[in-house]
Amino acid sequence: MADNIINFIIPFLIDQIADDDDDCMAVNMLKAQLDNGIIRKKREKCHGFFERTVPSLFPDTFRRFFRVSRGTAEVLCQHLGRCRELKKREYRGGREELATDKKVLITLRYLASQENTMEISDRFGITEYTFLKHKEKVIHCINNNLLGKFIKWPSDAEMNTIAHQFNDIGAYNFPGVVGAIDGSHIPIEPPSENPNSYYNRKRFHSIILQGICKDDLQFIHTNIGWPGRVHDAKVLKNSSIWTDGYQKCRFGQNHLLGDAAYPLKVWLITPYRDTGRLTRQQKYFNKCLASKRQVIERAFGLLKGRFRRLKHINNRSVISICDSIQAACVLHNICIQNGEDIEEFLEQEDQNEDQVLNPVNIAENDADGAIKRINITNLLSN
Repeated sequence: MADNIINFIIPFLIDQIADDDDDCMAVNMLKAQLDNGIIRKKREKCHGFFERTVPSLFPDTFRRFFRVSRGTAEVLCQHLGRCRELKKREYRGGREELATDKKVLITLRYLASQENTMEISDRFGITEYTFLKHKEKVIHCINNNLLGKFIKWPSDAEMNTIAHQFNDIGAYNFPGVVGAIDGSHIPIEPPSENPNSYYNRKRFHSIILQGICKDDLQFIHTNIGWPGRVHDAKVLKNSSIWTDGYQKCRFGQNHLLGDAAYPLKVWLITPYRDTGRLTRQQKYFNKCLASKRQVIERAFGLLKGRFRRLKHINNRSVISICDSIQAACVLHNICIQNGEDIEEFLEQEDQNEDQVLNPVNIAENDADGAIKRINITNLLSN
């Protein structure tokens, strides 16, 4: 029992320290000591961790360890318990299959931390093969069975509500907004194939997550998989929202908000490019737009703060990486819908350099979008 507590406490303390970016050096030193044996850490499986230790965790401890509340974990188990792939088969001798809730918790721990395969499998008293097999199954079930339920485009009635709620954010008005769009780089190991294409302008390998969120930080659309070197505008043009955006935004009645990396469309409103000649009204428009668009940066900050696997995915399979990112986005929405505290794990998202270094060519803007932006500018100035 004492070994179980030690094997839980040391990684948990690392988690606590890692929540403060200023203590990253301390985390790295502690991990190095563990790896080098300066702090004794004998490799042995934690027998009874799931059966005895997890049920006895205080609610706050459970939440910080798995990055979701016990209630949300139970809701997730209920949803996934209906999946045929995760149902416990009838025992017919040999090693007994893992319970569904254990499969779910090992997957949550994987997404919640930067622990490696060996550490997670030892903690839960299973082999690395068993961990990898069930982690992949749970992620597969989340994406196949829950994605369409929890990440979906709003109905007409919902868009009316979202537009009103967007307008109420902050001190500035901005009519007709049903979502904010941006791209976020997810750091990865260099993939086995074409690693150079994943090396981005920030000088690390990444996969791009394009997300659209509503006012409460829930994603309503995601597009995952483009290499980090690709510009945001190209990612957009190769996603379904580029084809469907006009219709999804009720034929231009509503719109998304994007930064200067995106082309101006009647369904996608972007700021005026600042060449030093902006009018007072145009500057005010840009200020209003920025105040509403920050929700997507907050959504990415919350996603990565809660599911810290997305801070660096140590995997060379692009398909597996994309699956993990997608599952984290689904779980992100489930957490918000289940009333999880948004502020607890919210972190600052780095500004997207595409909007600063590579604004879109003005020639790509369309006339209807330009007219709509002028009309909104005049409306906001009155």
